[in-house]
Amino acid sequence: MSARPARPSPASLDLTPAQIRIVQKVAEGKSTDAIASDLTITAGTVNVQLKHCGQKLGVRGRAAVVHACFVTGQLRHPEKAAFPGVFSDTEVETWRMVAIGATSKEYAGRARISRDEALGRTRALRGRVEAENDPHLVTLGWRYGVLGDFLLEMASGTVLRLLTSK
Repeated sequence: MSARPARPSPASLDLTPAQIRIVQKVAEGKSTDAIASDLTITAGTVNVQLKHCGQKLGVRGRAAVVHACFVTGQLRHPEKAAFPGVFSDTEVETWRMVAIGATSKEYAGRARISRDEALGRTRALRGRVEAENDPHLVTLGWRYGVLGDFLLEMASGTVLRLLTSK
């Protein structure tokens, strides 16, 4: 049995300025190599820092780190924009599963679909909104108003604390 708490304490949620710079680039859809090049660090450092971010926030996966940083106010929310068209309930469900860090297996189980269908839905949504990857998809979900601070419970079991008024 681990001596580590299941959920992070509120004091441990704050990321370092360097970690925030990395997460901001992830939120923009940049690859690990592009982030490393932009920040003049190694790809290994990017990966380790993102792992530490997930541990601090109590989430898993880059998309969930981005969502958690928006919720906790560590990343500035993207400017709101209208999307030309309406999102289906399936697309909204897909967006939310990605944001909370659900694996394709978890998404498939919750939606009672195959894992291949869950992966296909995510790919289709990324294509429709022209997201570079899942973390960028989360950023666009915030931009288009599909995601927000109402989505606090992560697939990891962590419940995010809302950002405080500034």
